Amino acid sequence: MQSPEVCAMVTDANRLTPAEEEITNTATSVQAVEELLRYRFKNTKLLEEALTHSSCPNLITNYQRLAFVGDAALGLAISSYFFVTYPDVDCGRLTDLRSANLSTEKLARVAVRHGLYKYLRRNSSILDEK
Repeated sequence: MQSPEVCAMVTDANRLTPAEEEITNTATSVQAVEELLRYRFKNTKLLEEALTHSSCPNLITNYQRLAFVGDAALGLAISSYFFVTYPDVDCGRLTDLRSANLSTEKLARVAVRHGLYKYLRRNSSILDEK
């Protein structure tokens, strides 16, 4: 069975600067993400799951089920925000605004911008390239 730490390693470590170096210890990752978010998780196992990509096939859990719920929660939050903020905008335009702000690419950019990517346990050179 592949250890969780193997999934955290980068296939081409030469591409990373010291500031971008991958965090391979799960406990260290959890603590660092909590500090970054300024939030302490009651159940850190959920955070570990959220930080585990499906490219780590030998791990029991990954973020896919949490993403299902998270996508719905973000969709509701942003829909409510746009609905209240723009009372004169029609439904089609509100849908466009929501879609533009909830795209996978946009959310991935936010994660990279805030330094969350280096804490994601993964085993995918394709993700690293993107």
